[in-house]
Amino acid sequence: MILEKKELYFRDFDTQSFVKVNKLLDLEIKEGYKEELKNLYSLEENREQILKIGNAKNVVNALLELDSSCEKLDIESKIRNVQLKKLFEKEVAVFEILEIVDENLMNRIGGDILDVETAYSAKHDILDYYSLSKFANYCRDLDYEDLVEVIKNYLKVKNEFNEDECSLRLLYHNEQDKYYLRAVTSKDGYRDYGINFSVLVALIALNKYVEDNNEEIFINTCVVDDSTVYISFQLTNSIALNENLSLRFSLILENDEIKRNAVSFNGMFTLTFRDNNRESEIFLKPKGMKSDENSFVSDLLTYKHSGGIENVKEKIEKLPELIKEYIEQVGNDAKKIVDIENPNDVKTLIANKVKYSKKPEFKIYKEKVFNKLMSINVDNVFALFELLRNVEDLFEHTDVISKDFWRTKLYESLTEKK
Repeated sequence: MILEKKELYFRDFDTQSFVKVNKLLDLEIKEGYKEELKNLYSLEENREQILKIGNAKNVVNALLELDSSCEKLDIESKIRNVQLKKLFEKEVAVFEILEIVDENLMNRIGGDILDVETAYSAKHDILDYYSLSKFANYCRDLDYEDLVEVIKNYLKVKNEFNEDECSLRLLYHNEQDKYYLRAVTSKDGYRDYGINFSVLVALIALNKYVEDNNEEIFINTCVVDDSTVYISFQLTNSIALNENLSLRFSLILENDEIKRNAVSFNGMFTLTFRDNNRESEIFLKPKGMKSDENSFVSDLLTYKHSGGIENVKEKIEKLPELIKEYIEQVGNDAKKIVDIENPNDVKTLIANKVKYSKKPEFKIYKEKVFNKLMSINVDNVFALFELLRNVEDLFEHTDVISKDFWRTKLYESLTEKK
């Protein structure tokens, strides 16, 4: 981890936390893209416009703080000019980058050679180009320094005439005065539609939804670091499905700016079940939505880190209508849940999905979630809701990946016929 994640959690809609367009324009976005966005959305003309998304100001402030902590730089290189120098524990290594041609970088480092430490998966990405990552780790862990040297020399010789090109993402940590090799990124049409870009277009689209639907939206979760963002936008209105059941919708934005096609929007639902004077709620996350009855599920909306900004705008403008369709689709599924005839069988089905799951991040929870599910028999739907709500409490508050995985398994199980 180069920079510490910013984790923001909010419980309520707050009119004092709206954000102005001129604050959005302070965000670092690649210069040409920012100008295009200004023109397409008339942002310069509406600098004082307020985007009525609760807690947006707090999120933008967190992004500005991250921007001030590091600088991002993408440089072109040949594979032969990225040479292994040193292996450290875990996924850390030092590579020497030769024949740098980026003038700004050369002026800062005083030459055309840079020794740079890796972060995240950069070491694996480079060495796995030759399927050597695991073997290099094996040699390092057993202190086979002579074999590590063999690997280094082998790569130099093998690459001597290698003309393959790559794009390298460097991060300069301002406080440490140090460069890191963040990732190997795509050269094939990659456009840096980064975190700030994706947040800006999402806020504009959702503000349009608020204006057109007399709705209130606030951010209840934001987890962001130098390259990834996860934001949950919650609609405050609850939708009654029948006298016992209602749901609320949250839009999930995820963007890993290193990956070419990673900008996605999906839905997460809070389902509330009432039984006489009792009330219980659970969280559900479908894998995606269907465009028609016979289609496969897909993300609510995605756009690639390629193509023109006008195409992105055209897609994002469909977001309000897609939200309506998604809510209707999931609402129809949710109505069937209260009619489950064998809730204990459904509980067992969920437990088995947990037992045989292979999600790496979920591994640490498998045993305790399975044991919790199997420790109680449920003979009605309300008791099932209460048990599932208690399971949700087993997850670390900040572990959005594992919680979303659990919520997806829950949705699958509850909507299967039983």
